[in-house]
Amino acid sequence: MNDTLLQAVLASKNCYYRNELECEPLPESTKPKYRVYDPHNDIAYEIGAIELKLAKLFNGERSLEKIQQLAAERFQAVISLQKLGQFQTRLLHLGLLNYGDRRGGLQRDPATGITYGPLKRFLLFNLVKMNPQPALDRLYRVASWLCSPILHALLMVSVLTAFTWLFTRWVLFSQDVAATYLHWSWLFWHYPVILSSIAIHELGHALCCRHYRVRVTDFGIGIYTLLATGWVRPEQRTWSALTPGQRAITILMGPAASLYYAAVGIVVWGITAADSPFHSMGVVMVVASCLSLLPTLLPIYNGDTWLALTEYFNQPRLRQRALRYCRQKLTGKTVENEQHRQLYWLVSILTVLGWLVAWCAIILMITRLLP
Repeated sequence: MNDTLLQAVLASKNCYYRNELECEPLPESTKPKYRVYDPHNDIAYEIGAIELKLAKLFNGERSLEKIQQLAAERFQAVISLQKLGQFQTRLLHLGLLNYGDRRGGLQRDPATGITYGPLKRFLLFNLVKMNPQPALDRLYRVASWLCSPILHALLMVSVLTAFTWLFTRWVLFSQDVAATYLHWSWLFWHYPVILSSIAIHELGHALCCRHYRVRVTDFGIGIYTLLATGWVRPEQRTWSALTPGQRAITILMGPAASLYYAAVGIVVWGITAADSPFHSMGVVMVVASCLSLLPTLLPIYNGDTWLALTEYFNQPRLRQRALRYCRQKLTGKTVENEQHRQLYWLVSILTVLGWLVAWCAIILMITRLLP
C-alpha cells in the first residue's frame, strides 16, 4: 500500500473488519489469544484478545477518534491516536481490515512461499487440515526425547545401515519391486503408505518447530490431482526470530523423518516372507517414501529445498517476485530491483519447466491408469 493511499486510509472512516475471518481461542496460551484464519489466502495469524476486540471496532463508519473513545469506555484501554493508526496500518497489511472495495493482505504465505497454482481451489482435496498446536504440546510434554540430537544421530546411523544392507541385496529388491508394481495389488498399499509417509515428514517439521517454541498454525495433508501432498505452517513472527541454523534444522527434519520411514520399510521387506502381503507393503514403503522425497528436494517444486532457498536469499515470496520481475521486463515496464535479476530469471525458467514436467507426468499417469 503506497503512502498516499495509506494517508487517505488513516484519515477516512472506510476501514472495516472482515466478518468472513474465522476466529478460535488458543486455550493453552499463557495470555488470552485467538487464532484468526483468513480463508482468502489460507494464512492464520495469532492476535491478542484486546487486539481482536479493538479490530472489530472498525466498522467502516467510525473515525480513529471514535474508536479511541470506545476502546477507553469498553476495554479501559488508553491508546494514543498515533499507536491506533499504526495498529490500523498493521491490520490493513495483514488483511484483517478492508478499505472500501480494496482487499488488503498477503496473497501468499510469507513463511513458506507455498502455492499450488491458480487451480488449487479446484484440484486440492484436503484430507486433514487442523491446528496441531495442542496435540504437539501434549506430545512434546511426554516425549521431548523425540527431538534429542543423540536420538537423531543414532537414527541416521540406522538409516545408513539399512540402505547399505539394501544395496547389497539390490538385485533381489529390484525383482520384488517389478513383481509388486506389475500387479494392481500395489494400489492397495500406495495411498495409505504415501499419506502416512507425508504425515511423518510433516510431523518432523512440526515437532522441530515445537522444540524451538515456534507455534504451528496449520497442518494439512491432501490430494492435489492424483498426487499426495502435505504442509506445515509456522507462526511467522517467531519463525523469523529463529537463527539460520535453527531454521535449517527444522527444514531438514522433514526429509530426515521420511528416511526413517523408508528404513522401517527396508526392515519390513527384509524380515517378511516373499508371499506375505506385508512384504509388498515394505516394498511400497521404500519406493513411495523415496519417490515422495524427490519433489521436496528439487528446487523447481514447492518443497524443503525451495523453502531453504527462500530463507537463504531472505526472499519469502521468491517465485512471485521472480515472475513479476520477468513479466515487467518482457512488457517493457520499469523494474525497481535489478539486484537479483539473474536469480529471478533462473527461478522463472525453472518454475515453467517444473510445471511442464509435473503436468506431463500427471497426464502420463492418467493415460496409463485408464483402461
